[in-house]
Amino acid sequence: EGEERKPLIPHPNPDSKPPNGTERNPANISSTRTDEQALLSIINKTAQNIIDVSAADSQGMEQHEYMDKARQYSTKLAVLSSTLSQKKPPPLPSLTSQPHQVLASELVPNSDIQQ
Repeated sequence: EGEERKPLIPHPNPDSKPPNGTERNPANISSTRTDEQALLSIINKTAQNIIDVSAADSQGMEQHEYMDKARQYSTKLAVLSSTLSQKKPPPLPSLTSQPHQVLASELVPNSDIQQ
């Protein structure tokens, strides 16, 4: 559990110098530092909210426990599927046993429809 709470990103050192010894313009330091602090704050909050699942111990399951769970899930699925099938409305009546032939046949002329 100690590994789960360990921060992924180390706490930044606000007194650290810029990389490669470059100096910043003193007029831009306050706005740059404010932007950097805001970004570091976002990164640190994100890092605190990440759960490292690789550190979590996986609980093994015995074969009989696995089989019991599988049987329970199968029973629940059977009950749910039977209740869902009872709630389904009846299918539309079938006017033909070969709908593909009806759909493939020639169209009825408009004159026959408008009579």
